[in-house]
Amino acid sequence: MGVGILSGTKVIIGDSETKSLLKERGFGELEGKRLVISLIEAVFLVDTEKISVMKGDKELSFEDLLKIGSKAEKEFYNKYIVFKDMRGRGLLVRTGLKFGTDFRIYERGQSIGRGHSTKLVHVVAEEYNCSFPEMARALRLAKNVNKDMIYAIVDEESDVTYYIVDRVKL
Repeated sequence: MGVGILSGTKVIIGDSETKSLLKERGFGELEGKRLVISLIEAVFLVDTEKISVMKGDKELSFEDLLKIGSKAEKEFYNKYIVFKDMRGRGLLVRTGLKFGTDFRIYERGQSIGRGHSTKLVHVVAEEYNCSFPEMARALRLAKNVNKDMIYAIVDEESDVTYYIVDRVKL
């Protein structure tokens, strides 16, 4: 099992073998000789026992990382539940920040640099309310970059329901 070092809200992987394996599986971004993974990726990799994460000389638990993520980012736990579900379905999941959403998805078998993401995913809690103009903006953005817009709704039991939002032209 590889080891990562917590640095703010990122985790740094320096070990060559772990770095190569994670990069091959679509995790993180190379920065020089290090692989930098997001906190949500680190939580997933700790949960699935692929890496351990250290802060100084203390190993952080799954719960420790969830607390750190929840302080740094709104709805972090729900985003983690959706991230874990999508990775479990064999999808390559990356941040959707540049598209104003939580995630972007690459289809099975795709890799970053060789393919394009096909869907944007916005994570919301079951009690979430949004206006039609807000939904229309999200959909318009997705269509402008040739992607489908998905709302991932997480209920109280941490079950996820996915809704593809599209427009109909009559």
